[in-house]
Amino acid sequence: MDNLLTPREAAKELIRAYVERGDSLESLQCGFMGAYTDYHAQIGGYAGELPNLIKVKSDKIAVDYINEQVIEPQIFSLKELFDEIKSGVKQPALF
Repeated sequence: MDNLLTPREAAKELIRAYVERGDSLESLQCGFMGAYTDYHAQIGGYAGELPNLIKVKSDKIAVDYINEQVIEPQIFSLKELFDEIKSGVKQPALF
């Protein structure tokens, strides 16, 4: 695999398109979204494998599979990643 992601990058990828289109932090928290493709990342719910599941609050993003490997769940602040992405988003000019 040429483009290896870090767990943090995967967590940001989960929400990037939604942040860039203007979704609110609150809407992301309520959505409990997840991605189960090249990586497993989710907002809220449970992460990890049985019998060692970890409960994840709705203000966190968990990543437990990346680069074709199951990993110990990595937990990231949704707000921190949201703000980080938002700071790089250019707002359209009004005039």
